[in-house]
Formats: sequence, C-alpha cells, structure tokens
Amino acid sequence: MNFKKSTIYKRLFLTYTFVILFIVSALDIYFIKLASDQVKKNNLYITEKIIQSVEEFINYDYNTTNVMMNMLYQDNFKLKDVVNYLKSDLPDYLKEKLDSFSDSDKIFYNGTEYFIKTSFSLNNSLKTISLYSYPRQEISIFDNKGQVSIKKFNSDTILRDGRIPEIIVNEDNSIAFTREIRDIGSLQSVGILVANYDLKKINNILTRYGKYEDNNLQVLILDSTGKIIYDSSNKNNLKQYAYFNQVKNGASKIVNEDRQAYYVKTLNNSLGLTIVGQINAKYAERLPILFEISAIIIGIVLFLISEGILYIKFKKLSDRMSNIVTAMNEVEQGNLNIKIPITGESDEINFIAEKFNEMCSSLDDYIKKSYLSELNQKRAEIVALQNQINPHFLYNTLESIRMKAICNGDKDVGKMLYSLAFLFRSQVKEKIIISIKQEIEYCKKYLELFKFRYDNKFKFIINCEEDLYDKQIIKFTLQPLIENYFVHGITLEKDDNELNINIFKKENNIVIDIVDNGRGISKEKLEDINKRLKNLDYSGKSIGMLNVHERIVINYGKQYGLKVKNGVNGGTVMEVTFPCREVED
Repeated sequence: MNFKKSTIYKRLFLTYTFVILFIVSALDIYFIKLASDQVKKNNLYITEKIIQSVEEFINYDYNTTNVMMNMLYQDNFKLKDVVNYLKSDLPDYLKEKLDSFSDSDKIFYNGTEYFIKTSFSLNNSLKTISLYSYPRQEISIFDNKGQVSIKKFNSDTILRDGRIPEIIVNEDNSIAFTREIRDIGSLQSVGILVANYDLKKINNILTRYGKYEDNNLQVLILDSTGKIIYDSSNKNNLKQYAYFNQVKNGASKIVNEDRQAYYVKTLNNSLGLTIVGQINAKYAERLPILFEISAIIIGIVLFLISEGILYIKFKKLSDRMSNIVTAMNEVEQGNLNIKIPITGESDEINFIAEKFNEMCSSLDDYIKKSYLSELNQKRAEIVALQNQINPHFLYNTLESIRMKAICNGDKDVGKMLYSLAFLFRSQVKEKIIISIKQEIEYCKKYLELFKFRYDNKFKFIINCEEDLYDKQIIKFTLQPLIENYFVHGITLEKDDNELNINIFKKENNIVIDIVDNGRGISKEKLEDINKRLKNLDYSGKSIGMLNVHERIVINYGKQYGLKVKNGVNGGTVMEVTFPCREVED
C-alpha cells in the first residue's frame, strides 16, 4: 500500500490539514484578541488611575481651603486683623494695624498678609486668594507673588439664588472654593474668602502617566449640571457635556456624533463634581503592528511545521499498515511463521502487530496446551475426590478404634475418640455457614478433648442468649481461637484455669467474647497482633486468629472481624463480631 495511492490517507491528510489550518487560525485570532483585551484593560486601568488622581487633586485643593479657614479661626489675632481689613477703609486699617503692632512685643505682624502668605505655602496649585468685603464692596485679590489688586464689586455678581456658591468655575481653567468670614464678636458676615486653584496642574498627572500629549485620552471635570469645568484637550471649557446623562447612569461606552466610540470611566466625588476619563475605543484596543505581524508569521510557521510532521507520520502509518496487510495475506495462505516488524512507537498499530505475531506463533501451542489442560483438569478432580475420601476414612477408622476401646473397658479413650470423630465428621459433612448451636456443639467436643488431657486443670463455661442459637456463623470460627488459648494462654502450674465463651447480641450484630484468666499479652505484642489482623499479615505467628478474621472479613465486610485485648482482671479477651443473620437453607 503506497501513501500516494492510499485514498484513505489522502482524505485523512486533507482533513487534518484543514483542522490544523483552522486551529492555527483560531489560535492566532484568540491570542490577538487576548492581547487586544489586555491592552484595553491596561488603558482603562490607567484611565481609572488618572481620574482617581484628579479626584485626589481636587479633594486636596478643597481640603486646603478648609485648612486655611481652620488656621484663621484658631488664631484670634489673625482673625481680628482679617475682619478689620474687611470692615475698615484702607487708611483706617493701616492706622489700626500700626497701633496694634506698636503695642505688641512681636517681631513681625501676624495679620492678614501673613495669613495670605502662609496659605499660599500650603498648596502650589493655589493661584489667587480673594477677600470680598461686604462693608466696602471691594475685592482684594492676592496672587502667589505677593501682588494685591483691589476693585469694586456688586454682591449680586457672586450670589446665586441669594446664596454664596461653595464652588465657582472660571473660564481660565481654574476652580474656586468659597468660605464666609464672620466677625467672632457679632457673628455677622463681613466678607468672603475665595481660594482659586489652577486646574492646569492636572496636566502634570497626565504627564506622569505619559498621556498628556495623547489626543486619544481626554479627562473632563463636570459640575452638577453637566457643565465642563476642565477639559484636558482645552476644547470644551464651560460647555455642556453632551453625554452627561449617559455617564451619570453608568454608561461604560459612548458614541459621538462622528460615530466614534469611546470607553468611559466615571467618578463622582463628594463635592458634586463628576470626573470623566474617555479614551478612543479603537486606540484602547489597538495592538502594535509588529505584534500582529509576528503573530501571523508564527501562525504560518506553526502550520508549515505541523504539515511536515503530519506528512511524515502518515507516511510511516501507511508503511506499517502495508506490513500488516501483507502479513494477513501470508496467514491466509497458511504461513503461520510470518512476523510483522515492530517499531518503537507505543500505539494501536504496534499493539495489533504484537498481538498478531503472538497469535501466529502460539496457535499450534494453544491446541497442545488445551489438550494438556483438559488432562490436568481431570487429574485435579480425581485429587479433590481423594481428599474428600480421606476424612471419611479417618472418621470410620476412629469409630472402629473407639468401639474397640469401649469393648476393652476404656471408656475415657472411647469418649475422646468419639469427640475427635465427631469433629472429623463435622468437617466433612457440614456447610461453611452453620448455626451458632452447631458451632457450640463443636466447641464442646473440642474442649472435652482438652479436659481429658488436662484433668482438673481447667474448666469452661459457654453462655449464649437463647434466641441466638439459630443465627448463622462461619464454621470453625471459635475452634482456632480456643486452640490459641491452649497453646499460648493456659497456665498448667495452677488448677483454676478458666475459659468463658459469652455469646450475645449488640444492636444488629452478634458479639462473641472468649475470656480467659491466663497469662495475658504484653502491650507491645497486643498492638502487633491487632495491626497484623488489620493488615492480614501472615508473616508471623497467630495464623489461626488471622484465618478466622480473614474469613469473617471476606464473608461480611471490613467492619467485622476479630479484636484482641487484655482482660480487666488479667488474661486475654478475644472479641468476634459479625452481623446477626438467619441460617440460609
């Protein structure tokens, strides 16, 4: 099968080519979109940081005005001098100022001029401080160079709806905050302090973020009516912002009359001002042209590399499939010695080739093995039958010996042989799951054997709740545990050895406690035994206990089984737990 002639591989190659083209194109588009979104996110983040900085700038100016007034009202001398300045004509004020200074012991006069000078030192954005005098109907305008200009004013020019506005917007990109000055003696208003701040200082914020000369980003400050107080582009000062209602309602994108889209970030501060940062949407999402070209070139390179790898892989697949088809044709003609070459790849074709080779090489062996297996199975069945006959033979032999012992008058040997024969017969005839009553009978026969052996050395007591006799138990659950007592627990030096078997119901389970007054077990050995029971570890002694525990776990689950612990008054307690169930027919 040649790759060029293989229709299926041509179709697969074309299909994968279109898939790779689609994936590479999709990845290109995805990463360009991802990068564009990241650029947009960064630009919006910078815009948000700028308007936050602008808000901090305005709040700082506002707080500076508050500090000025606090500074004035905390100094009675200074406040009195400013009030005199506002109430008196200039000659009268100067005369009173000289008289007050001559009467004081101060080196310099801490009055109006000092207050103005100190106020300018608080904030470098402070452009002018104006003192409006109601009695004189004059404005004294102090600049940060120490110059003063005085001119007349009409109170109606500053009042709005009969009240003094807290914020005054000026045409020269400045904002003023007003504070009323009262005579502390009469509490009458004598004038107004107007602190005028230069909003052009906001340009420094834009410069700090590298956006001052960027025409795509525009920062606006709006008053409560939507009038533009400040425009970083200097195009729309004191004009009405056309999209005020949209940004007030939380719009994040606006489209102007030229169909240009802008992303908008808005911040409403506590002074009733709205700070807007708007950035051209195309600019916000624009990637560097070099990035887009690089992404396209990388996509083309990836496509060409993928196509080359794809061609090489399909060529190899075609050759390997050709080998399989050739081998199948050989087998069809009866040649079972054919071998398909195995390559280093771990794939389905290699798996098929390996299995094909194994099938061909083992076909004759399989027939022979099937024949031998059948012979071995027959032999195993015969052995199993023979193993079943042996206990019958032993039981019958023991019964003959027992009868002979009775005839000879040796009744004790007869009883012992009867008990042993009973146990052999139980092993052969009974099912795996028996009743507790039957298990107790086995135990009694087994214990009677040891009673003959250790005459007057021990006694046993079996207590069982009457309604538990017909409940099920695994055959020979107790016999290995009783045997364990006679091997490890009994003390032959004393005559009061005692073994108690207590069978009772606890909730939905049956619990059997095998309690002795023997030697007991050390704490370390007890922990080792319980650990081995839990892990079913047959590496040491106590095989009988492990056998009992494992059979219970297999039949009933891991929550049941055998636990070993020391008795309260010495000796050992072996506790067997299994579910309370009826014996099945």
